[in-house]
Amino acid sequence: MIEKVTIKRSNNPNYQFSDLADGFLISLPKKCTLNDFLIASKVKPNSYGSIIVSRLYHALMVSSVNVKDEYSRYYSKEYENLNQFLFWKYCIPLKISKKVFADLKEGEIVLYNNFLSGCSWTVNAFIDEPTMLKTLNDILKEVREKDYENSK
Repeated sequence: MIEKVTIKRSNNPNYQFSDLADGFLISLPKKCTLNDFLIASKVKPNSYGSIIVSRLYHALMVSSVNVKDEYSRYYSKEYENLNQFLFWKYCIPLKISKKVFADLKEGEIVLYNNFLSGCSWTVNAFIDEPTMLKTLNDILKEVREKDYENSK
């Protein structure tokens, strides 16, 4: 599951640009590989689609922060819980973090990234467009289901 995090700093209805503090929270299996991602996306090997999906996978995984690990290693004494940590450290609304953690399965990680910390515009293109966001969530759902079946 991927949830878009939008930090609205302007009440101007004409404000159409993504804020650099905007980002996403994503939950996926700890052992998610590029191959899992490619299979779930149903793209043909060595096609343009596989290149785009590979870029998307790397953009999601490379510069994102595993917030569960970060919280347990460095911030668990400072913040009451993970939701409070995400709210105060990354300005992630409680509604969004609670939704992601409610859907979290055992053995999954939660990654966070924003455009200030190097999130690729490839990801932005996927999460800004509702159809693409649904497609990405469908891919993540299939990866999660496959991981769940393999862990039985």
